[in-house]
Amino acid sequence: MKKKIIGFLFLMIMSIDIYANTLDEAFANAAYEGNIRAGYQNQHPQSDDNVSDDEFALGVKLHFETALYHGLQFGASLFTSMGNGEEGYEGVPFFDENNDNYAILGEVYIKGTFSNTIFILGRQSFDTPFADSDDIGMVPNTFEAYTLINRDFKDTTIFLSQVQKWSGVDSDTPSTFTELNGNKGMQVLGVSYEGWNNTVLSGWFYNLSNEVKITYFEADYEAQTDNYTYGGKVQYSYQDHEDSESSTIYGAAAFFSVKKIGLTTTIAYNRTNGAEADNFFGGGPFLTSAVHNTLREAGPDGNIILYTLEWDASVAGMEELTFVVNIDGHHEDLYHAREYDIGMEYIYSDALNFSAVYSDVDYEEDAFRNLRVFANYSF
Repeated sequence: MKKKIIGFLFLMIMSIDIYANTLDEAFANAAYEGNIRAGYQNQHPQSDDNVSDDEFALGVKLHFETALYHGLQFGASLFTSMGNGEEGYEGVPFFDENNDNYAILGEVYIKGTFSNTIFILGRQSFDTPFADSDDIGMVPNTFEAYTLINRDFKDTTIFLSQVQKWSGVDSDTPSTFTELNGNKGMQVLGVSYEGWNNTVLSGWFYNLSNEVKITYFEADYEAQTDNYTYGGKVQYSYQDHEDSESSTIYGAAAFFSVKKIGLTTTIAYNRTNGAEADNFFGGGPFLTSAVHNTLREAGPDGNIILYTLEWDASVAGMEELTFVVNIDGHHEDLYHAREYDIGMEYIYSDALNFSAVYSDVDYEEDAFRNLRVFANYSF
């Protein structure tokens, strides 16, 4: 797959190079952007040694994309993470699998835009239910893939991708691209429809031959009046593992927001019948996911209820400041877990924002408290 992608990109670039002047203009008019992220986290295990660990990191993203020429563009993104890592740290990874600094060319792609169809070939970022960027640390997940996105049908988006490799915060080796399902890769098909008033419907299918087949459906509804915003979501997934037990997953959530006081309340529920749920290649789509625990931690035949309160402090004159509280819990015969989260986000400007979240987590025999703080500057 790697040789095929490199060869294809080479042929594409060589074919464009025939028009050197236009290619020069395409690069001269390229769009550049970047982000600097400072991160800190403290992990305090609730154990006999009662030792508290600290991590500091500075992450940089540099991205460019050429101007459109005959429907084609070339783009790339470099990600780095530098700082101090603690051996055996169990929080959200800031560094590579050896807790070392690293840099990775997370995106290198050719993009073609033709009418209502987009082709993206190479290393790229996308967000789907079971393969997503999950940008919760210093470097997000990215994927080496052939991807097609089509919008020929009214209010409908079709997503089709052959995914070969991935890297990033959720992978076992964040600093390198590793194969998905050997050289067979993963096939992804998704269809989203927004033609119904205030409603989005989507269906997804993932195939990792001889490993697992994943089906996912979701319906999302949201509406508002002058004083309130309200809505809900339902989800269903079937994860059919080869030569092992499979799982059926149900989920529902409802939220209600009072604009005058800036308060939004949400209650969500997930249930697994069969083997434990899996997030696969990202943070997962489950409605009850907290900062650390997800439906996966509920185990086989598990369930979770998540309560969330969100307050927009702009109603009290503190513009662009938001507070969030999560209460997450599940308890089965073999599995026990619960989590409390308190978070805030402050958007100082379009270029600068801050966030922090404190979590108190209990999962089986593993209990800890974690504080994460981020500052992001975009340019």
